Amino acid sequence: MPLPGLGVVPSSGGLYNELTATTRRAYIPRLFVQMYYATPAFFHMMGNAQKSAGGLSQITVPIQGASMVQGQFTGYAGGFNQPNITPGIQNAQFNTCFWVVPVPLPFGEQVIQATEREISILKARMNDVYSVSVQNLAPLMFTPNSANPLFPNGFSDGFDNGTNYPTYGGINRLSAGNSNWQGQYYVVSSATGQPGNVGFTRKTMSQYILQVTDKAGGEAPTFIIMNPGDFATLNNDFIGAEQIFVRPGQEMSIGTPNRSSFPNLNIAGVPIFADHFCPAGNAFAVNTKYTSMYINEDAAFDFSGFYSLVPLGQMGQQGVVVLGYNIITTKPSANAWITGISSAAF
Repeated sequence: MPLPGLGVVPSSGGLYNELTATTRRAYIPRLFVQMYYATPAFFHMMGNAQKSAGGLSQITVPIQGASMVQGQFTGYAGGFNQPNITPGIQNAQFNTCFWVVPVPLPFGEQVIQATEREISILKARMNDVYSVSVQNLAPLMFTPNSANPLFPNGFSDGFDNGTNYPTYGGINRLSAGNSNWQGQYYVVSSATGQPGNVGFTRKTMSQYILQVTDKAGGEAPTFIIMNPGDFATLNNDFIGAEQIFVRPGQEMSIGTPNRSSFPNLNIAGVPIFADHFCPAGNAFAVNTKYTSMYINEDAAFDFSGFYSLVPLGQMGQQGVVVLGYNIITTKPSANAWITGISSAAF
């Protein structure tokens, strides 16, 4: 709709009507998307995804949760007790979840946009398939999904110690002999100076990283994800101690800026970053050696192609994009879910 009476455009009357009837709009031939959020955690998982296929329990992981042999000291004669056969292996089993996005292509749109178009609606729609998928799937990494059998697993049930999710991968964490299938779950203290009262500082985050690493058998997490508000609180603790060094005699200009604050933080060698979809008050320590996204080899954002709607009594076409995936951990104890964090900066 033209805007009359602004700038050089007449406000009304014959001149305005004439210009409207004879003048094309000066389009910017690009579509500027006004929504959606970045999600570094989801893209990291997707960029390092593993392949899965068909079958029942499409992702089946053999796990060892108990010692299968016994050792002992011996003397001069070299004698030893006969070994006992101890079973220690069982399967953790997960199913692939399927996300579908139907894509319409109406008859009228095909005719009208066949030639004279500035922005291809179909191209914009196809690009939106990917964006809509990411915006809907990224939050599911952090939220409880067990109530809906169609939803995938995520960090919260994968990293839990049985407090909230007793069963994971079909194995009950609280049953005798299955304690090694428990993850690390921490509800931070509300005592003065602890993250539950004032948010994380360098000191308290370092303490938790060492605790998580120790309980993981000595393996540090690959990264830690926090909500932006909680991350900003931790970042403020860094800013208070940062120093900016300026070379004597150097001119301060646009070419030599001084940068303050940090896009991500590093404590004890573990990078920490913010993700919009991470719920406030929570942090997830992820070890990508054991925690991965698995994508079905036959449904990796695959497009069916367009099919006619004529059999349904309608001129037009329709296609569908399908993604089969799940996010699981094969060693919950190497990861951690920290909750109860307060004092977010915003």
